[in-house]
Amino acid sequence: MSSSLEPRQTGIVVLESASLIFLNVVSLVGNILICWAVFRNPHLRTTTNLYIVALAACDLGSAIFVMPFSTAVLITGEWFFGDIYCNIQGFFVVLNIYASPCLMTLTAFNRYVRIVKTNIYHKLFSMRKCKLWILAVYVVVAAYVLTQVFVGNQKIQFVPGYAVCSTTHLRETAKIIHYSIVIPAFVIGPILITSACYYKIFRAIRLHTKNIIPSLRSESTASLSISSRELKISISLFVVVIVFACCWIPLWILALLFRFQLVKTLNRHVTLFIMFLVFFSSTINPFIYAGMNGAFRSELRRICGCSHSSNQDSTSFNLRQAQCRRSEDGRKKNNKSLDTVEMS
Repeated sequence: MSSSLEPRQTGIVVLESASLIFLNVVSLVGNILICWAVFRNPHLRTTTNLYIVALAACDLGSAIFVMPFSTAVLITGEWFFGDIYCNIQGFFVVLNIYASPCLMTLTAFNRYVRIVKTNIYHKLFSMRKCKLWILAVYVVVAAYVLTQVFVGNQKIQFVPGYAVCSTTHLRETAKIIHYSIVIPAFVIGPILITSACYYKIFRAIRLHTKNIIPSLRSESTASLSISSRELKISISLFVVVIVFACCWIPLWILALLFRFQLVKTLNRHVTLFIMFLVFFSSTINPFIYAGMNGAFRSELRRICGCSHSSNQDSTSFNLRQAQCRRSEDGRKKNNKSLDTVEMS
């Protein structure tokens, strides 16, 4: 396979390169800020946010090991970083393709248990167990990718249409076995599980709002705020899933069409645009977290120097937390069995 791109007009070179530089810088800064916000603020170190950090780390891997080198390729028109780094970049490309759906599925399941099966949440999702879940995803995915290369089923090489290094298949039978594993495990399975989890989450919240909230109006507004925050967290993560699916499903469709030779050729602008959608998914996630999660937004304002408004938001957030804890303690003492959704 060629290591050079086809000839392009100067305007196309500038447009492609500038677009990827922009996505790269925004993705790098945004995902670093998300990780730094959780590191700085103890209130953000929840099990749900641990999965958000894991997803941000995946996106950072793309922003550090993939995008800058693809930008250089788009500028110069050829891959000149050698076979060793091509293997490194290809590894991170495939790791992101496989690990991200698994992490999003775990995040959806985390939210499902938190909201629908609250009584068993801490048994399944202690901080230690969450770290083990995340580590298991990375270890299993990395082991699978490396095994396929080392046993000779796949080879990592530069793919001009995508402007990245990725895996190519060396054996037809191994290719069929590979896709019979990865399509159910990393595409169909995550879509079905995630959809089922969020369906049950929103149904539970709707029933809670309909049946429980009216009876609480005469007692306290604390439970209302808890439900509102939990709903916003769930919605923000659901939006991440929808954006992820819109950006990544075209890549899977294109890969299957080419791998099984259902399509011989395709305009490079189409293939590059689909690759840019993947990069876009790594860029947009921090904006979704910050835009729909007040706690993240407050901490990011503080990091960026907007201390006055940030401190006010943080104080309000902490007061609401204390209110919720006092309300919860009071209900426990009175042995009330309200099915209240707790805040992560």
